[in-house]
Amino acid sequence: MLELLGVATQAGDFRLEEIRLQVAAGCCHAVLGPSGSGKSLLLRTVLGVQAPTAGRVRLEGRDLAALPVERRGLGYVPQHLALFPHLTLRQNVEFGLRAQGRVRRGDQEYLDSLVEATGIGPLLDRRPDTLSGGERQRAALVRALAPRPRAILLDEPFAALDTSLRRELGLLLLELRRREGLTVLLVTHDLDEAYLLSDQVSVLVAGVQAQSGEKAAVFQRPASLAVARFLGLRNHVEARVLKLTPEGFAVDCPALGGRLLLGPGQGSAGAPAPAPGDALWLGIRPEWVALRDEAHPARPDERLLEGPAQIAELGSDLLVRVRDAASGLRLDVVVPRRQARRFGLPEHPERVRLGVDPRLLYWMPAEKDPRESVGTTEIHENKASC
Repeated sequence: MLELLGVATQAGDFRLEEIRLQVAAGCCHAVLGPSGSGKSLLLRTVLGVQAPTAGRVRLEGRDLAALPVERRGLGYVPQHLALFPHLTLRQNVEFGLRAQGRVRRGDQEYLDSLVEATGIGPLLDRRPDTLSGGERQRAALVRALAPRPRAILLDEPFAALDTSLRRELGLLLLELRRREGLTVLLVTHDLDEAYLLSDQVSVLVAGVQAQSGEKAAVFQRPASLAVARFLGLRNHVEARVLKLTPEGFAVDCPALGGRLLLGPGQGSAGAPAPAPGDALWLGIRPEWVALRDEAHPARPDERLLEGPAQIAELGSDLLVRVRDAASGLRLDVVVPRRQARRFGLPEHPERVRLGVDPRLLYWMPAEKDPRESVGTTEIHENKASC
């Protein structure tokens, strides 16, 4: 298990606040956040290149503070790979083993299995500058894994690759992780990559750990507007708590037709129940908003909105942006093309009807400055399991 216990550090004027997370053996924890949020700085601190100002890093129960980088038992793939240009690929992937004086038969057999799995065998006698980006990426991964590290750190591992190659190498890494039982701390700003590879995620915003938890819980129930916006979620509306009920609490949301009943499980994990009078933000993921018409009427308790739409193509899906004629509320809806055709889109975008199920809403505390705040959500102890 890799543990970060209140880890903080500072680089120039930028401060990374206390980070608390656990990565169980064989699991992957993805650290997400916009550029400049402190993700790479966090990895360098775990690796031992950057000194922490507070907190501890432990690996399998051992405090790493007194250990130099090369004795921490960590593998590392940096953003720019750092393959040695004057060495062949074979010399590059063997470098970690030779640096540790390890050329035993078992180690060589393991290295051979990694070379076979990644398909770089025919390239071993070539130098890095003669390889494609994907080939160099595979080599950097093999070099990091060859010494059998107890955990591996990945810093934006596929950022320089095109979309199809990112997916291909992501699936390869997922296969290796499951086959070898790798413990992985991944830094990325790619949401699809994080969801594919990780079991748990943390979101950093301006050096603050804004939210941590199981990946589905974070992606479906963000803890603050800052987290939601980073995750690409824009469907938010203001509401105010009216009273507590046996099932949860009632809120007033004029834009969604007035009184709604919400449950405590619709907030982020561990969020305290709000009190009467508290202001909230309500949100819904764009794929959870339903198209409605005469042939597909609203379900019980759904709130209907209707208005003109703007439509944009998202590959196999359409983004349908509807502004409700009554309230002015704008909602983004992601619709598969086949479904869009059934509802007459995009041929007739002038009047689109939507259904919002209150049970699919998530709620967040209102923030003083919702466009700037990173949120003050309490970071609960992260259960390291996968």
